[in-house]
Amino acid sequence: MTPVPQAYRPAQIILHWVVFAAIWVQWLFNEPIKRTVEAIQTGGTPASGDATMAWVHVGFGTTILLAVLARLYLRSRYGAPAHAPGIHAPGTHAPGTPEMQAKIATWMHRALYAALLAMVITGGLTWNGVADLGKVHWFLNILLFALIAAHAAAALFNQFVRKDGTLQRMIPALKK
Repeated sequence: MTPVPQAYRPAQIILHWVVFAAIWVQWLFNEPIKRTVEAIQTGGTPASGDATMAWVHVGFGTTILLAVLARLYLRSRYGAPAHAPGIHAPGTHAPGTPEMQAKIATWMHRALYAALLAMVITGGLTWNGVADLGKVHWFLNILLFALIAAHAAAALFNQFVRKDGTLQRMIPALKK
């Protein structure tokens, strides 16, 4: 069994922020791919600007896929740091992560990975004309947004209310 690391590896942190940035690009520029897929499905020709931006969307989707797979590999190979230390653990000032909160965090991370992979798979199958999963892709988009909002809210809560240093794990510049 791999020992629990004290911190995320630099590659894990970089990949986290690559996925974050790529998701925002996808959300900001999703209309051209919708119009392009609709044009292709109805036998039309997509507008040239839409087609170009659709390929950008596909490229960022591929980036997300590769980054998520790399993150999962690194996580399986090197692990991830434990949650904040237990209540009144030696050398800590913040209370530890309650067991239920730790379980929720674990399942939240699993749900994020699953939603990201499902988004890429449904998007890829739709883009390549294998299956029209646009509605499933749209639903997963809503789910992913909710998961990311909850993930960010939990990180901010832990950092600023519980004061357990959560954000320092993924933003090394915050370390004292």
